[in-house]
Amino acid sequence: MSKKWKTYYDSIFSKYDKDGNGQMDVQELATMLRENNEVSEKLVKKLVKSADQNNDNRINITEFTEMMLDKRYKALFGQYMRSYVDFVVPRDKRGMFRQVGRRVGSDIEVDGRGRTSSIDGTYEDGFSCFPPPVCMVLVSIAEIICFILNEHVGRGGTVEPGGGPIAEVLIYNPEKRQECWRFLTYMFVHIGWVHLTMNLLTQIFLGLALELRNRWYRVLTVYMAGVVAGSLVTSIMDPGVFLAGASGGVYAILTAHLSNIIINWSEMAYPIIQLIIFILLIAADVSTAIHNRYQGDQTPIGYAAHFGGALAGFLVGIWVLKNVEPTKKEKYLWWAAFVVYVLLMGVAIIMNVFWKGHFLATAWGV
Repeated sequence: MSKKWKTYYDSIFSKYDKDGNGQMDVQELATMLRENNEVSEKLVKKLVKSADQNNDNRINITEFTEMMLDKRYKALFGQYMRSYVDFVVPRDKRGMFRQVGRRVGSDIEVDGRGRTSSIDGTYEDGFSCFPPPVCMVLVSIAEIICFILNEHVGRGGTVEPGGGPIAEVLIYNPEKRQECWRFLTYMFVHIGWVHLTMNLLTQIFLGLALELRNRWYRVLTVYMAGVVAGSLVTSIMDPGVFLAGASGGVYAILTAHLSNIIINWSEMAYPIIQLIIFILLIAADVSTAIHNRYQGDQTPIGYAAHFGGALAGFLVGIWVLKNVEPTKKEKYLWWAAFVVYVLLMGVAIIMNVFWKGHFLATAWGV
């Protein structure tokens, strides 16, 4: 280790060696971490336990330096390093420490302000605009293009709902269930601008919040899982329904937020408030969908797609979205969600393939 880095670690140690006797009390370390309200209590306990290897409640400079360099603790000490840089080092000197995260371990991410986040950091520390969170925006643009082409190319204006050259090929049609791509591509067909706009606004705003933390491929996986699950469940529960719209994917994104809150509960700010908000949103929308399906005068709503998408989003979200600080119970939950999802999807696919007499086209669903 170079002299520069030895000096750096010595400076951290001496800052919290209150009595200057060459040893740091583990409680002093815990107190320092708690002073930074971005460090969770769980992380404090884990760090203290890792630091006090011989259980004597004291740490000398050699032990401290070895722990900082130990790859087993790179995520933990990456969080500690970020705390030090943010709250101890003057702003004009932070530049020389911005690469510390990379030296301690490759799992540390450093942004343009010198702030680092690690696998074991708080949830909010992991938000990033690189790569830009444009996945749901691009999906929405594709849906808009398909809608415009369907409305104006080759038909000269609006005809009955679901008609048009694009819809003929992409909509879920129960009489053409052998064309398996329709179980996915119905998401590109919408019945009117209101239907399209509501789906786009919801999936962009809710998807953006997930994508800032989980990257585009995780969010897209959740979305597509909801779309496919929505059509599979609809074909079983409402076998005569034509299906159009991206509501299965939208509901998957919505319930994925519930999964995200559950697996990152200890690392989030005000998780209970977020949970209540999303539960109320889901309850209100489900109630409206069921009412419109059976009592409304408008085109009936395919609520089964909402249910299928919501269930898929919740299950897939648990094992696809990033768990900041996984616990033993959450690992069990991961496997449970994975197994349940695979079993349910397997049953739904088998029913769609072999239960042929169940599927007769009789009505429209959205």
